[in-house]
Amino acid sequence: MVCALASGAVLLAACGSGGAPGSSTPADPGQSAPPTSGTAALAYVDPFIGSEGDHGQLDAAATRPFGLVKLGPETGGASHTGYQYQNPALLGFSHTRLEGIGCAGAGGTLLLKPALGLITSDAYDKSSEQAAPGYYTVTFNNGLLAELTASVRVGMHRYAFPASARDAMVYIDSTNSYSPLVGSALQQADASTLTGYVDAGSACATEGDKGNRRYKLYYALRFDHPIGKLSAAGTGKAWADFGASPTGMTLQAKVALSPIDVPTAVAELDADLPGWDFAAARQAASDSWARELGRIEVIDKRPETTTQRTLFYTTLYRTLLAPHNVTSSAGTYRRAGDEATLRHVTDIAPDYVSYAGWSTWDDFHRYALLSLVYPDAARNIVRSIAEMYTGGHLQPGWADGYWPAPSVRDEFMPAVLLDAYGKGLADFDLAAVYDAGIPVAGNQQLEQPYGNYLKMRFAEALGRSADVDQLKKLALGYSQYWAASQQDADGTTRGFFTLDGKTVPPASVDQVAKYFYQGNLWHYRFLVPHDIQGLANLRGSREALSDDLEFYFDTWRHQALNETPLAYPFLFDYLGKPYLTQKWSRAYTTETVTSLYTTSGRFLTPVVRPAYQATPDGWLPGMDDDTGAMSSQYVFQAMGLYPACVGDPYYVIGSPIFPELRLNLPGGKQFIIRADGVSEQNFYIQSATLDGVPYNQPWISYQRIAAGGTLELQMGSTPNTAWGADPAMAPPSLSAPAQ
Repeated sequence: MVCALASGAVLLAACGSGGAPGSSTPADPGQSAPPTSGTAALAYVDPFIGSEGDHGQLDAAATRPFGLVKLGPETGGASHTGYQYQNPALLGFSHTRLEGIGCAGAGGTLLLKPALGLITSDAYDKSSEQAAPGYYTVTFNNGLLAELTASVRVGMHRYAFPASARDAMVYIDSTNSYSPLVGSALQQADASTLTGYVDAGSACATEGDKGNRRYKLYYALRFDHPIGKLSAAGTGKAWADFGASPTGMTLQAKVALSPIDVPTAVAELDADLPGWDFAAARQAASDSWARELGRIEVIDKRPETTTQRTLFYTTLYRTLLAPHNVTSSAGTYRRAGDEATLRHVTDIAPDYVSYAGWSTWDDFHRYALLSLVYPDAARNIVRSIAEMYTGGHLQPGWADGYWPAPSVRDEFMPAVLLDAYGKGLADFDLAAVYDAGIPVAGNQQLEQPYGNYLKMRFAEALGRSADVDQLKKLALGYSQYWAASQQDADGTTRGFFTLDGKTVPPASVDQVAKYFYQGNLWHYRFLVPHDIQGLANLRGSREALSDDLEFYFDTWRHQALNETPLAYPFLFDYLGKPYLTQKWSRAYTTETVTSLYTTSGRFLTPVVRPAYQATPDGWLPGMDDDTGAMSSQYVFQAMGLYPACVGDPYYVIGSPIFPELRLNLPGGKQFIIRADGVSEQNFYIQSATLDGVPYNQPWISYQRIAAGGTLELQMGSTPNTAWGADPAMAPPSLSAPAQ
């Protein structure tokens, strides 16, 4: 199947449902056969990167790819995931989180903390703290060692108590939640098992709306020793006493989570993580990550790029944490917005997996990576979205209502659906989804034309010609917000988008959040991903728009820490200057850059540092990872491919940072990106070949990548201004060049 490209438009009608050649759909990501060994990649993943302060808002939880359970340490304080790397107090271990989302955070379900007697130690030995994919360990200052691992639905604890005259005890808190608690329960089911539920506000919920924006998970907690005594420690809280530990003892616990009910959670204790072999469970978790990380191989042994390899595999790891598998081992699930109805996957497809846990205003670009390299997961992710659409649950905006797992936002989900459709992964009824109503993101006027463009592509695929004509007009409607005579803060007439297309005081152009959400007029200046040529026509020429974009970067106005302008380094590919895409995409991957703006204003002092560092303060200040949005950004930039217009099945070409990178694709196919002579100085493309044939366009279709092959780039230290500059080679745009 080939998606044709004609007249500058991406045609999707030929890209109907059905899998891409050689694609597969395992019942559970992480259970598929490995395309290649990813064991070597594991050593480069550092879960502590981005976990200090507001530098990613990340954590060190043990989990599986797309796992529901995320079992990790909780330190409290001003954290959105419950963990702060620099915090000296450890409050215990909780079982869910939605990583890096900012706002009020989400998760923290069911907190456990081992203790000697009724005295808990918050202090821990920082040097003992270690984390790897699927594993976490720490030693408290009282000598108590804790280890954590996880399956998709079960978290496993192992506590080694030191020799002590005091009793080995575990504190249990079912009321723990980062967002406001709606309700919880805790009761003893048998000598070693406790059960209950946690009903809590979902991401960004407040006390006033927590009942409307919520998730509910049932749990079963089982110890491998009988509980000697269970003492209440307040409503929904208890102490489990396992007796004296004069010679030390090892205690294990398993916590299963389920959106279904308590009996299902109890069943998961054996179905999803059978037995009590902690080492085997840890190995299984590690193996699941090796399989998924191994789908992208970095071939690079240069010692000077160790940091880049660490960042690459750590960000790839973060990219694979959400959404969450909310399907039981028995195939049952609850759909978002419909808590009362119990469903079974066979109602959709025998291989269906239901997912939840979204933040698609932030991370919708990330799904263009999943659909490329992880089509087994992507197929079921879009089935989950389609089912919510046909069920009437989705509206553009915050994730209101009931969710089977913490969730935050759902704008731009149509881009995720269209991306999968154009790649042959849309195993859902497109007409039913379209007729249910494709919501158009309405957070800003400038987002609406892109949303209508996505709807237009769906209408094209369905042959709804009347709708296509109307939606195309709406997709071109960004022009009504263009103030051609608008001056920048320096008094230069450049033209800008404003709220109503009328000019504003030039001094206000740089003011963040004055007119547009979390950005200034520069940060929304180029936000027409579907029609860069049309934007150039508004500006007068591609050259004039390119000059504006170059000025934007040269004066460090780029806001790399927020989602709206993420594609901007790659827009030079549309404007005849791919060498500047190579320059600026590389700058925001590996080099020191200057950042002037936060999401709410201007830094008091410009931040001068790399956008990404392999340290706990890994991301720029205020750069929340937002369920992998910023992590996938690094992955794309390092690969040298970017989905500048998500929903259209192509990627623009940037500047790869590794000599060779292999995408291990379904059906045993492999796409290789080779950058000969690449280095920190040699980041400009001199020439390119695709399977040995000269290649002179700065973009490549998904279907060409999926077929396998080798894109070979000759790299150098000076720009080749001719490569990819021909207007006929530019990536697709909705509008044709002005005559």
